[in-house]
Amino acid sequence: MNIELLHIQGYKSIADLKMENVDPFAIIAGSNGSGKSNLVDALAFFGTAIEFGTKSAIQKFGGFAHIHCFKHRAERRRTMQFEIKITLDSKLYHYHLKLYQLDSEPVFFETLHIDDELVISRKRGESPTLKSGEQLNSVSFPTNMSALLLLPDSGIYQFLTNIKVFRFDPLGAKEPDSANTDTSELDMHGRNVASMLAELEKNDDFREQITEWIELLVPHMERVSTEKQRLDGTTVITFKEEGTKTRFPANLISDGTIYALCILTALLSRTNKFGITIIEEPERGIHPKAIAELIGAIRDTATIQHAFFVTTHSESVVRSAEKSELWLSNKEQGKTEVKNAALQTNGVDLGDMPLDKAWLMNMFSGGSPW
Repeated sequence: MNIELLHIQGYKSIADLKMENVDPFAIIAGSNGSGKSNLVDALAFFGTAIEFGTKSAIQKFGGFAHIHCFKHRAERRRTMQFEIKITLDSKLYHYHLKLYQLDSEPVFFETLHIDDELVISRKRGESPTLKSGEQLNSVSFPTNMSALLLLPDSGIYQFLTNIKVFRFDPLGAKEPDSANTDTSELDMHGRNVASMLAELEKNDDFREQITEWIELLVPHMERVSTEKQRLDGTTVITFKEEGTKTRFPANLISDGTIYALCILTALLSRTNKFGITIIEEPERGIHPKAIAELIGAIRDTATIQHAFFVTTHSESVVRSAEKSELWLSNKEQGKTEVKNAALQTNGVDLGDMPLDKAWLMNMFSGGSPW
């Protein structure tokens, strides 16, 4: 089962972008500057607007001047739209929001259909109307807050308010964590990965999975664990290699190993609830053969309830993709476009040609790595 529709308008370089029939695991490939990050940030922005309101979302993402679509003119620059159609827990949700007056006093327009039945109806800047029994009743509500807040237990609310983009920083992830580090969720840069692992490795299954994956991805690595330092109470990551008795601290381990550990922690810590996990450039510092294993792990973890997207400009990641999973990011006249590889072969039968070779030869009419 796939995400039937993702439709975004008005965020940075995304003037009007539509993705249909999106696999739970999706790879967005393209050159630097093609808009891959803008696409995933747009998803996170709308999720933040739904959970915390438009003013908080605009502030968190850098202010109106940094998020509006410069390709739109006048009034359209002050407006953004988001639409999703997805089945969660056997219910078909079709949600549409439009944000107005983003440079001053933002207001919502919203509709929500569940199994084709109208549940939320809201005109621009007005209070929402919710279905109660057989009636649609108006509810007094702030104009800059989403009416989905009134349905906190719904699958669509939980899905959209749990969208997170990870841009891991190996150097920061190697640093010890203080005694009061937050362990409620993994930091977007991985800077609390030691403390997260300390909590998660209390679970036997999680500890075994991390060990198995590290052994697979990093040859001769036997074990990864955490230790609390007696002097200052900080938490550090340690590794043990095959044939050695001594554990090595994280700062002696390669960036690629730490990067892989951050990705695995994100995968294994976030899959128990609705949402989207987005990982930017999972290939950094990792051997091509290990990348294939890592992509396989992400694919196996992804479900319609919790999708996983990655962005990349690496042929190793593209080589590991299925056609339906691969989305090609490109810019036309400054506007980001995304097309599915399964539909973009210019009428040429690729046969057994590897996807990365076809991609590097620009046989998908756009989305090349340069």
